[in-house]
Amino acid sequence: MRHIFIINPAAGKHQTARAQIPVIDEFFRANPQYGTPEIHCTDHRGHATELAAAFAESGDAVRLYACGGDGTVSEVLQGMFGHDNAELAIFPCGSANDYIRSFPSHDFQNLSALVAGQAHEVDVIRCDDRISLNIACMGMDADVASKMSKYKHWPLVSGPMAYNLAIADVFFHRIGKDLKITVQTLHGEETREGRYFFALAASGQYYGGGYRGAPTARVDDGILDFVLVRRMSRAAVLSFLPKYKKGDVADCPYVETLHGTSMTVHCDEGAVVALDGEIVEKTDITFSLCDKALRFVLPAQADIRQPIFEKQPSPVRQKALSGAFVKKL
Repeated sequence: MRHIFIINPAAGKHQTARAQIPVIDEFFRANPQYGTPEIHCTDHRGHATELAAAFAESGDAVRLYACGGDGTVSEVLQGMFGHDNAELAIFPCGSANDYIRSFPSHDFQNLSALVAGQAHEVDVIRCDDRISLNIACMGMDADVASKMSKYKHWPLVSGPMAYNLAIADVFFHRIGKDLKITVQTLHGEETREGRYFFALAASGQYYGGGYRGAPTARVDDGILDFVLVRRMSRAAVLSFLPKYKKGDVADCPYVETLHGTSMTVHCDEGAVVALDGEIVEKTDITFSLCDKALRFVLPAQADIRQPIFEKQPSPVRQKALSGAFVKKL
């Protein structure tokens, strides 16, 4: 197994990612059983995709460590996806590393545990011609993600703070889009039409620097969560956001969660779409499940019996699954 570290030197405050290079070198010198690491720093947008594709296409068994934030992870994923010989590992160094929040019992910053970890099959989301590892959304949340990139480079601004500043920015402009939504659920096709803040497709639970937008999502159960949030008054938004951040919206009248395999969203005027850090504008997009399509590395842990998630699936999800077996990694 080749251990390849793809480092975004611009990730994190004070070049956090670049500072990991001597840490990596020292660890592998002290642990020669793992071989010699291959360390590559990116120098332009899309470079991580180019590197990941080249290593995955070599045919060798490779573990690709994405060293940066969610954008770096996304670039590495685009390059390696579809190659069974390649595994994705996340060594978090960015301002936001939301996907790994769905694994509270694993320490991704522990390099020893990460290198000794095992790969497990997880679901991903196909978004037209791109792949999303975590959460993909269209509408207000994508507008926030787009503006967040401006604020996260401000001095002393963390990932969560940048997200909150972006929310405030969007809040004082016209919010909500007229959307036509079609979801392939576990029980057939469902359609929705109206004015929505946003529609998101989720494999993981967290995004936006810690917002738990899909609290019932599971990364490996062969099902996507589709969360639809209808337009509400600005006054209602102020009370909604703290609950939404905690994932406490099961009883909120503005929120509906459907479980299924694909969702198509249409917006006549066009809307911003956020795909794990990639921002595009679309009038139509389809988010679809790729079941167990990625080998994702979980750091080794002392108690391998401990489940990934802090809580068992909610009664709502258990009903949606209709008795389907939810695999525990």
